[in-house]
Amino acid sequence: MRELAKLASRRDRIILPIWVDALVGSAFSTAYSLKGLFPDQASRQVFVDGVKSAAGAAPLYGRIMNASLGAITAWRLGVLAAAVAAVMSVLLVVRHTRAEEQTGRQELVAAAAVDRTAPLAAVLQFVVSLDLGIGVLIGAVLPILGLPAAGAFALGLAVAGCGIFFAAAASVCAQVFESSRAVNTAALSLLGAFYLLRAVGDAYHAVSWLVWASPVGWAEAVQPYAGDRWWVLAIPAAGAALLAALALSLLSRRDFGSGVLAARPGPARAAADTRGTFGLAWRIHRGAVAGWTAGVLVGALVFGSFVKNVQVLTGGEQVRKTLSELGGSQNPTDAYIGAIMEVFAIMAAAVALTVIGRARAEEADGRIELVLAGTPSRARWVASHAVFAVLGPVLVLAAAGLGAGLSDGLSTHDPAHALGSLLGGAFAQAPAVVLIAALAALLFAVAPKYTGASWGLYALFAFLSLVGPELKVGQYVLDASPFSQAPKLPGAAFAVTPVAVMGALAVAGLAAALAVFRRRDVLA
Repeated sequence: MRELAKLASRRDRIILPIWVDALVGSAFSTAYSLKGLFPDQASRQVFVDGVKSAAGAAPLYGRIMNASLGAITAWRLGVLAAAVAAVMSVLLVVRHTRAEEQTGRQELVAAAAVDRTAPLAAVLQFVVSLDLGIGVLIGAVLPILGLPAAGAFALGLAVAGCGIFFAAAASVCAQVFESSRAVNTAALSLLGAFYLLRAVGDAYHAVSWLVWASPVGWAEAVQPYAGDRWWVLAIPAAGAALLAALALSLLSRRDFGSGVLAARPGPARAAADTRGTFGLAWRIHRGAVAGWTAGVLVGALVFGSFVKNVQVLTGGEQVRKTLSELGGSQNPTDAYIGAIMEVFAIMAAAVALTVIGRARAEEADGRIELVLAGTPSRARWVASHAVFAVLGPVLVLAAAGLGAGLSDGLSTHDPAHALGSLLGGAFAQAPAVVLIAALAALLFAVAPKYTGASWGLYALFAFLSLVGPELKVGQYVLDASPFSQAPKLPGAAFAVTPVAVMGALAVAGLAAALAVFRRRDVLA
């Protein structure tokens, strides 16, 4: 079992540092930036009072406990980091269980002197160790900034507990469904439902007990830096143990390659909208695009409700300065809009990378041969995926502008102005997002085995844009990120040159990707 765990860690040696850096690095950078933004108790108290008066703060981040630097850090980081740890755990468990079984690689392992339950047990051991390691690292880095160690470890273990619980939940889903896509959809939908359940409990005091019904809420209930309720950590641990036992029991009773629920056969004839090369690409990517669009729409509705409270939430001079650096305007409201649209642009770019990654999976798993054995050309096949790598993120940006505009417009009773302002801010980010999609497509065409490296480049761009200004990174370094080059409307002036350059580079990159893919070996 130890060898199988080592194999899983070796296979993920590229993506694992990205996950660890995203969680541990965000914890350190969040605490570092908050320490600079709120240097004294008075400024922190103003911010906390503003957060409590903002209706949308609690559903998104949870309830803020007190005005200490540690409590504000835990509020800003805890719930979101717990959700990210859960996503990481789900994807890793599914990758090394159901996906391996689906492709037949796990059958080779089972043919040796290996117990049938060993692969699942090894993966759970690997993911649990990873979650605990991230939790310990979070607990170790926050005291560097002067935060109490007890609260730091309480926060880190609360994040780890959520990840461990959803790792076990994903292992159960892997026994129930036959395909890795269905398992990912079920486990991540479960995470979304629990996040929504916690959000409702935090938003309405009458049903605050719902926080305790959500594994994401358990991370909040630990209350780091506001009591450090260590006993709450036993809840996700016990839940994960029960789910892991259930998964092992289901594994021992089902047939290899099947699920507890039999997969439904597809229709005898393809629907009109799924015929042809582009129809097949639509069938492959529509679920991911629809899921991202719906999620961003909900998030935009929440963030849009903050717009009218920006003046209250940015009472400190340092807060206004940082927000102006991120949002490109001295006006706090315009700067806030520019900043949140940049965040949604980063999310939209993830959709593009997901689409390109799925195209690589179609090639790596050999399904591309079935398509190219017919009349479609290579250029048409790769173009069909590139289209959705561009249109999918644009649709997500539209949902961001629409959701935030509706939320802000309804609160200010001026929906026309709000929609125009926020939709403009969203679509101004499109050139940067399309450029990243083109870079990912070009990497897929030139070096298909390293398509996943585009996520590392994406993480670097996002880090420079979101954290670079706070860390006082040089402007020439910040300019390397396409997100930093996009106009931050409505506060900043619309600069034609960077938009035109990014658009030209994106077109050139997509054209080069088509040309290279036509000439390279398939399944390279």
